[in-house]
Amino acid sequence: CSSDLAFVGHSHSGKTTMAEWMLFDENIITKKPSSGESSLDSDPTEASRHSSIFSHFIRVPHRGHLLEVLDTPWGDFPSDAVATLDGADSAVVLVSAPDGLQAGAINAYQHCKEAGIKTLLALSKMDRPFLNINEILANIETSFKTKPVPLQVRVGEGEDFQGVKSLLLLDDDGNLKKNEGDDIEEAWLEMEEAVAMVDDELLVEYLENMELKPEQVIKGLRAGVRQGKILPFVYTSAEKDLGVAELMDAIITTLPDPMEMREEALKAACENEQGKCGMEPGVEAGFAARVIHTIVDSFGSLSVLRVISNNRDQDNGSFHSLPQEVVNLRTGDKIKMPTTANSFSLCGKDRISLQDGAHIVPGDVIAVPRLPENIHTNDILTVPDAVKEEEAEIFIEKAAQVLTPLSRPAEEVALMTTVTVSMPGEGSKKNKGKGAGGDEKLTSALAAMAREDLALRVEHDSASGKLLLRCMSGEHMQLVASRLKDRYDLDVEFGQPPVQYRETLVKKVTKVEGRHKKQSGGSGQFGVCYIDMEPLEEGAGIEFESQIKGGVISRPFISSVERGVREQLQLGGPLAGYPVTDVRITLVDGKMHSVDSKDIAFQSAGKLAVKAALERGGSRLLQPMDKVTFLIDENLQGEIHTIVSRHDGYITSTNPSEAGPGLEIEAIIPNAGMADLSDALRSACAGEGQFSSVFSHYQPVPNDLIEKIVENSPNHHS
Repeated sequence: CSSDLAFVGHSHSGKTTMAEWMLFDENIITKKPSSGESSLDSDPTEASRHSSIFSHFIRVPHRGHLLEVLDTPWGDFPSDAVATLDGADSAVVLVSAPDGLQAGAINAYQHCKEAGIKTLLALSKMDRPFLNINEILANIETSFKTKPVPLQVRVGEGEDFQGVKSLLLLDDDGNLKKNEGDDIEEAWLEMEEAVAMVDDELLVEYLENMELKPEQVIKGLRAGVRQGKILPFVYTSAEKDLGVAELMDAIITTLPDPMEMREEALKAACENEQGKCGMEPGVEAGFAARVIHTIVDSFGSLSVLRVISNNRDQDNGSFHSLPQEVVNLRTGDKIKMPTTANSFSLCGKDRISLQDGAHIVPGDVIAVPRLPENIHTNDILTVPDAVKEEEAEIFIEKAAQVLTPLSRPAEEVALMTTVTVSMPGEGSKKNKGKGAGGDEKLTSALAAMAREDLALRVEHDSASGKLLLRCMSGEHMQLVASRLKDRYDLDVEFGQPPVQYRETLVKKVTKVEGRHKKQSGGSGQFGVCYIDMEPLEEGAGIEFESQIKGGVISRPFISSVERGVREQLQLGGPLAGYPVTDVRITLVDGKMHSVDSKDIAFQSAGKLAVKAALERGGSRLLQPMDKVTFLIDENLQGEIHTIVSRHDGYITSTNPSEAGPGLEIEAIIPNAGMADLSDALRSACAGEGQFSSVFSHYQPVPNDLIEKIVENSPNHHS
């Protein structure tokens, strides 16, 4: 049986180091892990940062169990971590003892709790000096709303840390028993009391006898972890290889049995009335897998699948191999699968080929090459006959408060930075790609990187013709630049995205003439229209109506006037050349000629009438305003107010966050000030906050800013 186990926690809490020492202790790798170097970091940028930016996958055998360890890069770049974590049965939350409880660990634990992922806590770097373990445990209890329960006592502390003594001993046959010694009695009593609170029968037994039998403690401990009522913890120092084996023991003895959890969760998802997955309950319900990570490199693409279920052979009970064809539940597309022999298991940067016909067991994490580009991280792949024909649309929702990697919805990533991205201009020494399909190469490279990185969006701005890059922060933006250079030898320049200003009419004007008359021999062109134009409330857009009576302009030519009017409004107003909005144009009169009137003549008349109306009525400049939602800790409220004020915005509401502990603050901020907002938030809040933004409305530009905006407008003609 394999268990999918995620390592989560703040940056530099020791997740990757712990994974490497597990491999070393089980003789999977022979070189001792060393600080600052990682055999798991496969991207050159990771090596230069000495920190993971993508998830890594390893297989660790331990006492007859197979641990599929998903090493996630929480902290600065949590988007990939969240997707990978959603493929886990359980998680180890690492908290660096010298650094204390940090934002990454809090966010990771909160996500585990919301997703129903059972957790084990590991205090790492226990060999460092000046530790205050009691304070850390108190902070964890306050933030996690659960009291940590020790599975061990520590032998020494700080620089004198010598290892751990487990409360429960695991023998070679997989049996657990209570350890002996006076030095564990206090911790045993603490675990006993926690277990007693899980079950009414155990509580009665404990109150009557003031103790529980070891087998009752073991059973209650597992039940408490499964119910989310107990958070067990261990002590480790991976760099000294202390507590690593004991951590693996705790994983296989304390965390819930993965096969039981999968069967229960899959059954709940399949029986959910809100939207069935189209499969029969159970881990033998036909092949199903979730894409938890995507790798794109010079060799092509790899889709990392977490296998949820598979068929068994009716004769010998063994699980089947990969199916020949699957369906993407998001798109309904049928996809040819490569053979098992062309697929891999992963151990960091190493790819281990699977044998032809290898059995694919629920819980396996495998890498499948060359799936279509429209296969995305978080997609669900299953066999065609698992999808019922009458269920054309498949909605996979939460069910019975039990979530599974099949039913967890993909999480939206807060993209807090938007910039333009381009190759350096002509004449630059860096423009190696220019003149040889450089722009196409850049677009292709960014598209490939966006397949890997869920927090990266590449868009084309139709108004400016520029390529826009949306990402999490300024640091993330620089990471993209480094990876473009390392992987594709592309140098890029970033710029501030163009602000989509608008213009509108100041005062109403009436009976404005638009006249188009052209005679150059033969049939001419003639069209005359009269319009009223008036300003509307913010957000009303453009309204056009006709009050033509008596057929002074025929119906087809009324449509021609409207096309001309709308086109001229889009071409821009007289102030700065930005599109005009929030106006009503009323066609009130006109003239036509029985021979010379044509569609093009009335389109031109409409344009001329709009230009004249804007000149007479005056134009004022509007700026786009964004609604920004901050998710922060309560003690950072003052910093948010300062940031919003400095960006010429204002707070509209402050409420407790529905997504977890902390506050949700909504504000309105000019779009022109959004460029450096993520870096300002990161600096003021030490990386502990995030925000999302959407367009809200347009409002007039302050008078002291108009002249500069007009001068810098690419559409302005002086």
